[in-house]
Amino acid sequence: MASLSLKHIYKVYDGGVKAVNDFCMEIEDNEFIVFVGPSGCGKSTTLRMIAGLEDITAGELRIDNEIVNDFEPKDRNIAMVFQNYALYPHMSVYENMAFSLRTAHMPKDVIHQKVTEAAEILGITEYLQRKPKALSGGQRQRVALGRAIVRNPKVFLLDEPLSNLDAKLRAAMRSEISRLHQRLKTTFIYVTHDQVEAMTMGTRIVVMKLGYVQQIDTPINLYKYPDNMFVAGFIGTPQMNFFDATITKTGDDVRFDLDCGATINMKYIQADKILTKYMDGKHKVVFGVRPDAVKIDSPELDPNEWEKTKAVVSVVEILGGETLVYANLNVDTPDAKEGAIVIKADPDFFCHRGDILDIAISKVKFHAFDKETEVSIRKRIPEANIINCSINAGKLSFNGEQLTLPAALADKKADNAVLSMPVSALHLGEGEGKATVQWIENFEGKTLYFLKVQDLTLFALEYGDPVHKIGEVVSFNIDARYITVPECGILPLKRENSVAGTFSKEKKEDDKNSYNFYMEMAGLKVRPTPELCKKLFACKGTKIFRTDLEYVFDAHDIHVVDMKRENVTIPGKVSEVLDYGVAKYVRVAVGNESIIVAHDGKIGDEVNMILDCDRLTVKDKSLDITIV
Repeated sequence: MASLSLKHIYKVYDGGVKAVNDFCMEIEDNEFIVFVGPSGCGKSTTLRMIAGLEDITAGELRIDNEIVNDFEPKDRNIAMVFQNYALYPHMSVYENMAFSLRTAHMPKDVIHQKVTEAAEILGITEYLQRKPKALSGGQRQRVALGRAIVRNPKVFLLDEPLSNLDAKLRAAMRSEISRLHQRLKTTFIYVTHDQVEAMTMGTRIVVMKLGYVQQIDTPINLYKYPDNMFVAGFIGTPQMNFFDATITKTGDDVRFDLDCGATINMKYIQADKILTKYMDGKHKVVFGVRPDAVKIDSPELDPNEWEKTKAVVSVVEILGGETLVYANLNVDTPDAKEGAIVIKADPDFFCHRGDILDIAISKVKFHAFDKETEVSIRKRIPEANIINCSINAGKLSFNGEQLTLPAALADKKADNAVLSMPVSALHLGEGEGKATVQWIENFEGKTLYFLKVQDLTLFALEYGDPVHKIGEVVSFNIDARYITVPECGILPLKRENSVAGTFSKEKKEDDKNSYNFYMEMAGLKVRPTPELCKKLFACKGTKIFRTDLEYVFDAHDIHVVDMKRENVTIPGKVSEVLDYGVAKYVRVAVGNESIIVAHDGKIGDEVNMILDCDRLTVKDKSLDITIV
């Protein structure tokens, strides 16, 4: 029925309080999206901005590719179901469901058809003549849903609709709402603080905290591959076990030393997605393991996949379908916070407080986080490759391989240096390097290659199905635009340009009732496209003329053109040439600013450039937020 696009959505209240920060998401037609997080995280505020019940401070909201920031709630073709149902107490169920149709002046026979069809779908036909006070909580919730269904909206918004129901009824209503979504085949956006609701209902889940999106993914991916400790702890019941630890790598062996005294030993290949910089025995990390990845020890458990240790029991919860054992890895202190662990045991397992158990912790289904940032350091896709190297005479050398550096870095020199680069910067099938494909993971249209260069493990990420095979020797090259070598001052190419400016208007000479609009930057006036003007006015209105702005654009989003056009092209002079082999760039002086442009030119060249306004980012400097 409808797709939604939320780009850089902010909600800022008086006093600079940011309730929602830079919310960006593309929602496809017929998705069931769940916003989940603790109270005060901004999930309901985001929903209300979509509905039009809250003004959007900045950002762009589109429904079916139409900007709706300034649309009244009634004009967005959205139906909202509230937490408290919001039924009219003096009206019957039929009248409540028919109310919006009557105000829209629909024919009586059409109203009757829509109400009776919705009542049949929800199983409330027999209650149509009752008043809300004569209904149970679950029946009232069905009426609230029915009132939304009759409107045949593009999008259903549900704000914690089950929070007033008891546990048994909530479980039943979860199933009913999921079946309703499948039957109506339209877009649902659902807000809850209950992660069980989120996991069982959503096609994708948005996890929020303090106004920021923490992660957007499918339920299973959030559970298996959390981006940080908050997501790991919030998703899953009981929550993940966390232990402060250090990691030490010795040859092919890796050891996690938990602060509570336990040790987890494994082979490097089981932890090779963790950057080796964390394996020096000094970096503080957090070892995480879910309760279902901890078992009571048994002979059939493979010691290569399970680390066997002991734990002392503190509490046992017998739940019928499973038994939860709360224990401690420090057997001398069963009630100590440090070392506490939850174990999901078989339903018929039984033990007592004080019992010392032989348990096994998975070496496969574990997680690791940076202690300081709480960000995952064992992600599904590793973020970077770290390489010990040397640089001399325009050559990069490591593990017996030697690659030619591009002209922009040819004068750099370093011995005993450390190079880091994103996994997407390693390109296979071309170049001077040679590596052996050790393993391949293929998922969601991406292929992650595990490569061996002598004793060094590297990762390469490519889009599409695998084109190389395990055991194959492949050539590779490194995109030097993205590498970092601190020892010789090599940093990633800063392709993002940021220019301070304002937005202004001037009356047209030939029509005093119309205006020309300009982006003022670097002492120049540049004419924006009508589409950009529409976005800025939709987001800020006339306040845009009184706002200090920052215009942000990539080096590939500004182009050198042959002809100069007043107030359209940007004149400048090339002050530096940056040749990265795969692409060439120039630094251009524009007024009192300096920008990077993807262009093959020479120092001293005078150039005229045109900015791609459709790809331009505009920021409000005073509030530190992105407008579009």
